[in-house]
Amino acid sequence: MWGWGGRRWNLPSLPPLPPPAQGVIRIATTTEDNRGLDSIISLRFARAPYLTVVDVSEGRVINVIVKENVFSTGFHGVGMAVGQWLISSGVKVVIAPRLGPNIQMILTQAGVKVYYVPSGVRVIDALKNLGYVK
Repeated sequence: MWGWGGRRWNLPSLPPLPPPAQGVIRIATTTEDNRGLDSIISLRFARAPYLTVVDVSEGRVINVIVKENVFSTGFHGVGMAVGQWLISSGVKVVIAPRLGPNIQMILTQAGVKVYYVPSGVRVIDALKNLGYVK
């Protein structure tokens, strides 16, 4: 990706996750720690330390994947990179305290639902409050 003045934005890459199984909804958020469902949702979205992805089927969590957010230290284009990774990984719902304009535009255009929750909430509590998990 090229930046202003022809300088290259050297964002690292992260291979997308395999698509979820039929009937599974993939939900993502960014977190401050790597504790799965007990992780704390980060105030910073694209620059949070971890990307936490939860697969849910019929009100039950069937898989939790936590990845180190390799994009978080990028100079420019971090929101775009995270948004593209989420979409390519089959995410259909994003939970966040706030989003920057670039990532919000990408997610909206891809038809990803966005729910806003306060930072500092555990992932499992957000999923329960939004009705995705019983």
